[in-house]
Amino acid sequence: MDVVNARVWRWLAVAIVAVGVIGVVGVIGVVGVPGLVSDAAPPDALASAAAPASCPAAVRRLGEIAFVAAGGRLELVDLRSCRVSVVRAAGAAEVRFSPDGRWLAYGGLSGRSPSTPVVIPAHGGTARTPLGADVVAWAWAPTGALLYGITGGGSLVAATPGGVPRTIATGLDTAYYGIGDSPAVSPDGQFVAVDRSDCQPSTVGELDTINLRTGARTVALRRPGAFFTLAGWSPDGRWLLFWVANQCSGSLAADGWPLDAVPAAGGAPVQVVPHMLLYDDFLSWCGSDLIAAAGPDRQSNMDSKLLSVAAPAWRPRTIERAAVLSWVSPSCAPGGQRLVAAAGPNSDRSLFGIEHRSIWLLRAGSGARVRRLSLPPAADLSDEAPRFSRDGRWVMFVSSRVVANGSRDTIELVPASGAATPIPIASFASDDFSYYDHFDWPYEIDWYQPR
Repeated sequence: MDVVNARVWRWLAVAIVAVGVIGVVGVIGVVGVPGLVSDAAPPDALASAAAPASCPAAVRRLGEIAFVAAGGRLELVDLRSCRVSVVRAAGAAEVRFSPDGRWLAYGGLSGRSPSTPVVIPAHGGTARTPLGADVVAWAWAPTGALLYGITGGGSLVAATPGGVPRTIATGLDTAYYGIGDSPAVSPDGQFVAVDRSDCQPSTVGELDTINLRTGARTVALRRPGAFFTLAGWSPDGRWLLFWVANQCSGSLAADGWPLDAVPAAGGAPVQVVPHMLLYDDFLSWCGSDLIAAAGPDRQSNMDSKLLSVAAPAWRPRTIERAAVLSWVSPSCAPGGQRLVAAAGPNSDRSLFGIEHRSIWLLRAGSGARVRRLSLPPAADLSDEAPRFSRDGRWVMFVSSRVVANGSRDTIELVPASGAATPIPIASFASDDFSYYDHFDWPYEIDWYQPR
């Protein structure tokens, strides 16, 4: 069973409630008030499951990589010392560094739903739950070390890692099954966007913004008969992007929806992408241009192309069509001139784990291919989830082989120049089995790089 992000869980919840079946896979307990976490292992308390990392001098300035292995085991690779340590023995779901790199936050896994974030110093120390125990969605502020969360009762709360929660706004709950999307903090850190879409007693889509200084709430868009899933802010903070459907359906959500945009201050929505899957890593900003991987249905290895679109017209332009290759997971370099993406044979085969993708470097404006950065040596290997280093010189990706109900994986770094072969950093087993040819690595791996 793979670890799913909050958005996917939201739609699993719709499907589960619809048929009246609620399954609890496991419960990881945390304290009910800000304080110690009883089942979190500090670094070095356990031996690492990762293979010894190989960290040549060229990559030792590239910071730290945290990842979730099988059973929710959370591990940390310090590239400076080439040292792998265990942060939590089991039960971790999402993992996120604070923007200043001093803290590591991870959600405990309750059933299949990432829950209250646990925060621990990145280099070891006391684990705490600063937002309290009843948190269903959370996010870091864009700078420093400040957490925001939505409680089960519909309150927006904030806390520093060593502090206590303070309430910013209330009345943000939904009547059906709670808020599943993470709150999205604006690029300037002044607002939080919250998805309040609901399914009962009738379907209503609603996106709100909260002024973090005053707590004032503004309805950016409300539409009866529609259901929204928040995708985030534009880099200039002027637009909210969201996926939209006309009914609450987990099955339809798995096949993809249109992506729309609405002014954050409120106004008329505009369609951005006619149809795409609801994955955060299928969207990336190259400056003011949004790059999207768009395909016809839930099989991401079939007919997925790369589109470029920009405000205010939001007219999509194909920069890499689906032909021999199907394209996913675009990621833009700092400066917005280059992007990387994963691409594999364009096939309608339905078995998971047959993607055999490589990592490609492209020009962001035209989609023209510059070079292939990786080539999996075996047919059952696939290179996934590329992302650039802060200086644009390196690309991190995951080489994966699906086995049974999980995968065997290696985090690798490759120079964007193509001057050298990929460097393996850490190998591990994962519960992610490539659901319809998509891995959840963007939620299970985070990379902190010092400025």
